[in-house]
Amino acid sequence: MRADDALAHEITVIHLASKGAYRVPQMHAELRRMGGRVNRKRVALVMRHHGIAGVTRRRCRSLTRSDKQMRPAPDPTALSRTRSAWSLT
Repeated sequence: MRADDALAHEITVIHLASKGAYRVPQMHAELRRMGGRVNRKRVALVMRHHGIAGVTRRRCRSLTRSDKQMRPAPDPTALSRTRSAWSLT
């Protein structure tokens, strides 16, 4: 459709201006700010169809620091079982 192609062009321009950071909610809000009346689901459909995806620039931060010199804990499922413990008699 011509309308989808025009919308895809606008989305591509906004996507490049945002350095690829905008995802569907931000893209929808930017299109609304520019005066366009477009549904969020349609924006998502056009972005998915044209391979446009935003990126998350947040870094994952680990709060746990493991001690490399510690031994791993013993495996609780590897208990020593005798043959009589499993027999039915």
